[in-house]
Amino acid sequence: MFKKLIALSGLLLTLSSLPLLAQQTATPDAQTGQRMGKGRGMQQHQAADPTVRAQRMTDQMTKQLGLDEATSKKVYDVALARAQKVDAIQKGTDDNKAKNQALQANAEDFKSKLKGVLTPDQFTKFESMKGRMGRGRGNGGSTDNSDQK
Repeated sequence: MFKKLIALSGLLLTLSSLPLLAQQTATPDAQTGQRMGKGRGMQQHQAADPTVRAQRMTDQMTKQLGLDEATSKKVYDVALARAQKVDAIQKGTDDNKAKNQALQANAEDFKSKLKGVLTPDQFTKFESMKGRMGRGRGNGGSTDNSDQK
């Protein structure tokens, strides 16, 4: 008799707690709008404005390469055009492969225009600097992989 009473109590307790579990519809992900666990680092990241990115790059290159004001202005113009084109490519509806090809073509165009602005010494220094900048962002090196294929 005692066993039947315990079993019946357990069954009633289980049945009465089911509606409480069913009411929990919002998960922590839905409440905060953030992803938890493995995908946490994959949240949308808003890149800085193209003018800000171009200015940062120009400032760093001016400091590292010792650019004069006129050259610095030309570098800024080239960097701004590159940053704006990158944004346009990223916002496009192309698939990732097409975007990657467009980004690589943009990088080559930037490199060739920069080669026309900088002295050969400065360009060589820029090429070695590019690898260090890439590793600082955590992507393992230079963003231009075309010469490694």
